Amino acid sequence: MRNKLKSYLSILFCFFLLSKSVNSNEPFIFDVTEIEILEDGNQINGYKSGTATSEDGSRITAENFFYNKLTNILEASGNVQYIDDIKNIVIQSDKAIYLKNEEKIFTIGNSKALNNNNTITASNLEYDKIKNIFEAKKNAVAYDYERDTTIYADEISYFKNEEIIFTKGKTRALIKNKYEFNSKNISFYRILGDLISKEKSSVKDDSGNFYKLKNFSYNINKELLKGKEVEVLAKVDKEKIDKYFFSEGFFNFKNKSHIAK
Repeated sequence: MRNKLKSYLSILFCFFLLSKSVNSNEPFIFDVTEIEILEDGNQINGYKSGTATSEDGSRITAENFFYNKLTNILEASGNVQYIDDIKNIVIQSDKAIYLKNEEKIFTIGNSKALNNNNTITASNLEYDKIKNIFEAKKNAVAYDYERDTTIYADEISYFKNEEIIFTKGKTRALIKNKYEFNSKNISFYRILGDLISKEKSSVKDDSGNFYKLKNFSYNINKELLKGKEVEVLAKVDKEKIDKYFFSEGFFNFKNKSHIAK
């Protein structure tokens, strides 16, 4: 009898909260299995899975919710998933903190942000809804489906409106499982297909040739590498490697040609 009464009160409160949200512009509408109201209604906790829907239509599903009305901060834990159908964004994590006033979402543990074009995974993610910018930290990996490009870095920033990815610290990029780039602080312009770094870098192509460069730019579509102060270890056969030095070089990986000084 007690369980039935508890379930009935949960459903009744959800209905009440829904009506209240529509009439008074509450930040979230909660639809949860069990709910707890504390601190004169300023603390709302939800348990055993449910959904919190924001006024813009985006929603968070999770096992548990903890919402403080005074700070306007929502914490969600357990199989957390943030979904924005308008921006075509899904964020998954073990735990998330949504600062509603700042419109920022922070995730903790096994985090992933994905859409139709790419995926970003990391230990922690920060998403600025207003600027539409993702910050991935610790074990950050960005995968571009269209370019078949994977970027590994200490930190990755994804400016979704501009379709630009910036990395911080040591960075490794694997392109089409053919070319491997190792560098620092890489910029990836997704629309143009340009991968750029002003730091000392190394590149390995699918023929086994190895390039050391002071800096580089690489166009994924044209498979064209440009760089300065280039040292090339050209693999002739299994036992022979030729070494070349160029002040500047243009290397076409597609037709295996180059122009260099």
